[in-house]
Amino acid sequence: MAKRRPNGGGTITKRKDGRYQGAAYVTNTDGHRVRKFVYGSTYDEAAEKLGKLQDQERNGVPVPSRTWTVGQWLAYWLEHIVKPNREYNMYVKYESKARLYLVPHLGKKALVRLTPAQVRTFMTALEEHEEVPAATRFEVLRVLRNALNRARREELLTRNVAEPVDMPKVSKGETKPWTAREAITFLRTARSHRLYAACVLVLVLGLRRSEVLGLGRQDIDFENEQFTPVKQVQRVHGGLVLKHLNTESSQAVLPLPKFCATVLESAGICRSWSGRSAVRAGSRRRATI
Repeated sequence: MAKRRPNGGGTITKRKDGRYQGAAYVTNTDGHRVRKFVYGSTYDEAAEKLGKLQDQERNGVPVPSRTWTVGQWLAYWLEHIVKPNREYNMYVKYESKARLYLVPHLGKKALVRLTPAQVRTFMTALEEHEEVPAATRFEVLRVLRNALNRARREELLTRNVAEPVDMPKVSKGETKPWTAREAITFLRTARSHRLYAACVLVLVLGLRRSEVLGLGRQDIDFENEQFTPVKQVQRVHGGLVLKHLNTESSQAVLPLPKFCATVLESAGICRSWSGRSAVRAGSRRRATI
């Protein structure tokens, strides 16, 4: 005979297969009261699971209204959360990692039953069997962590099982920067090139190509010798679009060295500057180095 449960404590019954079944009414993520079941090989195991379920209810954490697989959640997350709120190139990056690596290995697993051990085994398989580079494995795990973090915020999960898994160690390739003499030699060689002004801005100011192309006349203050990068040019769906820089720190006011100002003024940019047109147009007069 099943033990008597206190009022509001749910019910536990023995099934015909010998296992025990616990049941209690809880709130799901759609706001509905539903009867949720848990199972255990013993009465105490079922009671423990039922207690955790009711603790979750008392803490205001709803149970998922549907049984998501990892693949279903990744598809939903990419389409309805990442795509509308992140840059298109970031969406493409996330989508490719999910499609090529996460979905084939973890897509059919139940989201709520995914474990750190399964994630760790998956990462090991990428390294040892598929020989995926460390940098790619790093990005794959980061995408999974972000997706599961969002699932936790949506109260589909109580924890992120990808967080305990160590991130792959990525060794940075050794770079050899130019010396001052090499930089001067390059600029002297490029002086007659139509992209000379852009080369100067990239080399002297350390701007990215997208930032140089997005620089407008209104962003440059020749009188105070400073400029403020605000926008960048990105390729989206095969075309070029002008977008704001990703972070506010990227839009800080920066000093404009006299040499850069001279090159821009020599190119006739002080009055009609547009990064996109200046890069295409050759300079009429070149500053000397």
